[in-house]
Amino acid sequence: MVSALGGCTTTEDPVEPVSELPVKKKVLFNQRTDGGKNSVTVIEEAQGNNIILRVVLQRGDLQSNLIHPIDSPNFVIAVPLQDATSKRLSLKTAAFEQSLKLDIDQLLSRYLSPERFNVSVIINWDKKLLQEVQLKNLPLAADASKADTSDDDGDSEISERLKRNHELKEALKSVQVGVLLDNTLPETQEQFLMKLIPAQEFYNADRGDTVSVERTSFPKPFSDSIAPYEEQIVRRKLNELLMKYIAKTDFVVNVKFSLIESNKNNKNASPAASNIKMAINLLLDETVLPSVDTFLKEVIPLAINFDKKRGDTLSIIRKDFPERSVNSISPEQRGALKEYRAKILEAFQTGDYVVGLEWAAKGLKVAVKRSDKIFILKMKGSLHFLLEEKEEALEMWEHVQRLDPKDEEVRQMLDNLE
Repeated sequence: MVSALGGCTTTEDPVEPVSELPVKKKVLFNQRTDGGKNSVTVIEEAQGNNIILRVVLQRGDLQSNLIHPIDSPNFVIAVPLQDATSKRLSLKTAAFEQSLKLDIDQLLSRYLSPERFNVSVIINWDKKLLQEVQLKNLPLAADASKADTSDDDGDSEISERLKRNHELKEALKSVQVGVLLDNTLPETQEQFLMKLIPAQEFYNADRGDTVSVERTSFPKPFSDSIAPYEEQIVRRKLNELLMKYIAKTDFVVNVKFSLIESNKNNKNASPAASNIKMAINLLLDETVLPSVDTFLKEVIPLAINFDKKRGDTLSIIRKDFPERSVNSISPEQRGALKEYRAKILEAFQTGDYVVGLEWAAKGLKVAVKRSDKIFILKMKGSLHFLLEEKEEALEMWEHVQRLDPKDEEVRQMLDNLE
């Protein structure tokens, strides 16, 4: 029996190489929470030509060991995911889409007024890649479903985090950007957008990304104007210009845009031409010198995009502004005016007439009361006269006479000048 057993042992030796093939293991995925109490581990085990995937799920004291054979290079493992995880991934993809829309909104706002365009973004996702992202982010904690139903960290924080989520970006199949433009914008703006958006980092024409621009007539915004953004810019430029030459209490400026009526002339307009025109109305106090009107009619068209051929208009109206109360003038302003008056009189008495004119110009910018303005204008006329600038002196005194016809001193000076 012993020899027989020994013989059997020698005859069975050739079948042993099967057991000698090593089993090669490779961890494809591993996720652990709560110090390892909950975990998902995917292990690839290869023994010769046989390959299997071992999925080990651990949740507390419960453990399962799933084995899936791989019999072809194209295999798919379907893993049922929690509803809370699916909901969270849907929120993330929606937030990612919204963050991309906000980025494009901010980009276009650099060149267009926000109330005259609208952006829509549609992302086509690769469902298979999304499932992989979802599997990698599967929550293993026991209270994961409860945490997902609450607000995470706020929409803005989610958007910022998703911008840096490389895995989610990799699941993009294509991006469709649609821009709706107001008809009032020139054609060159549309051409610019068709080049601007594809130049951005997110855009990839090779994967099928597209951008389209459509035109429509936008409804009026909350204001009565069709272009409040343009009005605000022009009004700001005009205010900055006027305050260099006129006291801010001596003028009121208004800008209004309106549509150009369709005719043969504007139908053949260039793509850069806009189909809106502006009307500028400037209200000046009577105390402002008449020569300022002529100056403004020349300088305003140079300071802004003013085009008479398009229908732009500029109207200057004169009115007697009401007197401001003493309480509306700050102590600093009253002190400055008092100092300017003293400096003007000092320059007049010492013969430093050029410096006196400089103090007079400063005084007119801070003077509020009509009597103060008339006093400075009279002194300015006298200083011009002493400098033998008779035309300037005549302009000042005639203006004072219009403001105060009862001023006998000015009437006498005009008679002497003539």
